[in-house]
Amino acid sequence: MPYRLIETTTDSDFVRTSVDRMKSIITEAIEERGICILGLSGGSTPRPIYEALGKEPGIDWSKVWIFLTDDRYIRADDPKSNQFLLRSTLLKHATVPESQIIVPDTSLPIDECIAQYDTWIGDLLKKGTPDLITYGMGDDGHIASLFPPLAEPHLKACVIHTTTPSTGSGQADRFDVHDRISVTLPVLKTANHGLFFLKGEVKKRVWEEMMASEEDETRWPAKGVLPRSTVILG
Repeated sequence: MPYRLIETTTDSDFVRTSVDRMKSIITEAIEERGICILGLSGGSTPRPIYEALGKEPGIDWSKVWIFLTDDRYIRADDPKSNQFLLRSTLLKHATVPESQIIVPDTSLPIDECIAQYDTWIGDLLKKGTPDLITYGMGDDGHIASLFPPLAEPHLKACVIHTTTPSTGSGQADRFDVHDRISVTLPVLKTANHGLFFLKGEVKKRVWEEMMASEEDETRWPAKGVLPRSTVILG
């Protein structure tokens, strides 16, 4: 299960290293095929990274297509949404054409929202495989909004409706929005590069637990995308 591990010692080093890695992949993709397809996850950890990336010189944002790996089923302008995170950080500075920003329309009923986003992601993938997808990891081992155990890790759909762990799991109090929209694991696996942002001792312990476990991607979805990934520890 090969992957590259980079350990950082300060907050600024963590952000700088992450931005440098993202910029390198984005610019290389544009040089090689004229565009870059970039999948972004949410959470608090990537906020300063996306903010700094948007200000980074030397990136032709007119040739970048961005999609969200997942989002909460809430208003797009809700501060808890990944769309809000994206627009208040990276897109506040980076001039990506609106037509090249692919995010779910959460104003629709959830079934319609999922179906529409599935079509949009499918259309985007016709342009090529994602060049880079970023990830965090939850304390329970989830990535994007794919919560273990995955009932159907090999779905053919591009996007599915997921829900946070049930009350009976003992984990429900960790999540304030139950309904989620998530790109499926098979789509995530197609990326040319993955980039994990892991910050803090809790995340390190979860990562170590995963690496020591013999359980597969049904329990640890991150195992499905580790090949060709870089992990940045802070």
